Amino acid sequence: MQEQMRGLLKKVRTVLQILAEPIDLFGRWINYEKGYPPLIIRQKVGNLNDFEGSGGEYIAYLKLLCNLKPGDKLLDIGCGCGLMCLQVNENATLPEYLGSEGRYVGLDTNKRLIGWCNKNIRSKYPICQFSLPIPKANLFNYKFDVVLAKSLFTHLLSSETEDYLQLIKDYLRPGGRCLATFFLLDKVEPKGRYTFKGVSYPEAYERITNKRAAVAYDEKWLLGLLKKMGFSVEVYYGSWRGNREGLSFQDIIILR
Repeated sequence: MQEQMRGLLKKVRTVLQILAEPIDLFGRWINYEKGYPPLIIRQKVGNLNDFEGSGGEYIAYLKLLCNLKPGDKLLDIGCGCGLMCLQVNENATLPEYLGSEGRYVGLDTNKRLIGWCNKNIRSKYPICQFSLPIPKANLFNYKFDVVLAKSLFTHLLSSETEDYLQLIKDYLRPGGRCLATFFLLDKVEPKGRYTFKGVSYPEAYERITNKRAAVAYDEKWLLGLLKKMGFSVEVYYGSWRGNREGLSFQDIIILR
């Protein structure tokens, strides 16, 4: 019954978003955000209140923690509607910062989002490319300097995690860096937004009825897996547990 009600509410939300599009378009126009996707597209990639801010936040992390430089090749796994390319950071978009010698590639499983990105972003920034991901397949004839996996593993089950980590390892050039976000579980009980009561080692789910809504991993298990795969690891804990001193909301792991 709860799932049926949730499905009905989603349909109602979609109708309301379609009806609200003229108002949303006017709001984007007066805020100099005409290039942003419509409301019905933006809502598919997370909290609408965080849409703009999270892009600038993670561009800064890529520069600070992964030493992203002009001319680098950047792979964005789980790119959604191309937020990283749309966000203006220090008076330049990410494609403008990377420059003509750089390259941005976005992967996402949602065909509608990839279609929107290719139509509205790639036509403006030739260095950008968007595609559906094919785990265990090499889509490119080059390696990447930096890989971003923002809010990817927080929606993957453990059976998929190693495949995507191997994909990242295969795509990174020697000396390359990856920024990935997680919800890490340790012995301290979280007191923040998520509780992850539905536990099935090594993962836990915020909702049993929709496991992919938010997935957390046992920290010891994940760090052991990363070490086994040959990654060196830096961990920056997030504020989702209720710790206001977290670097970001989710836990950030830098893989090298």
